[in-house]
Amino acid sequence: MSAELDKLPGFEKWFIEKESNCYIQAMADQKDDLVYLTADSDTVLDDLDPKHIYIIGGLVDRNRFKGITMTKAQEQGIKTAKLPIGEYLKMSSSQVLTVNQVLEILVKFLETRDWKTAFFTVIPQRKRTGLDPVGSSKLEPLSEEHQEEDADADKHDHLERKKVCVEVPLESSS
Repeated sequence: MSAELDKLPGFEKWFIEKESNCYIQAMADQKDDLVYLTADSDTVLDDLDPKHIYIIGGLVDRNRFKGITMTKAQEQGIKTAKLPIGEYLKMSSSQVLTVNQVLEILVKFLETRDWKTAFFTVIPQRKRTGLDPVGSSKLEPLSEEHQEEDADADKHDHLERKKVCVEVPLESSS
């Protein structure tokens, strides 16, 4: 993984901590603060706690390895949570997202403090039904504003969107 990341232009300037050990070893003294994000969790993430360290699973095939991230977290004694996707929109297929989509959603939520905005900004239209966010008991068609946002978002270069997300400073709770 390290060799592949080193090939990315500018990787050495990313504002991230780089660790060669497995996260469970590297963060053994912070194990109580680890939260494994998995669509299989029963716990819904309402907010992001700056004291928690969120783990985004990466090697998941929803058909072949169903529940693998949940099982891994349970075996390691790590808390789990899932994004509140179902409370805001209806997915056209599974609620499994790519690692970069989850990261972008988390960053957008930190920017806006609004899950709905985060989901509609990041999740591609093809992964959603043609319905607006889940309401009290009914779904409504996408508003014109969301349809325009979807069209604009699909036109933007995905890598450019990732660059913007990486450059956003995270607030500290000090």
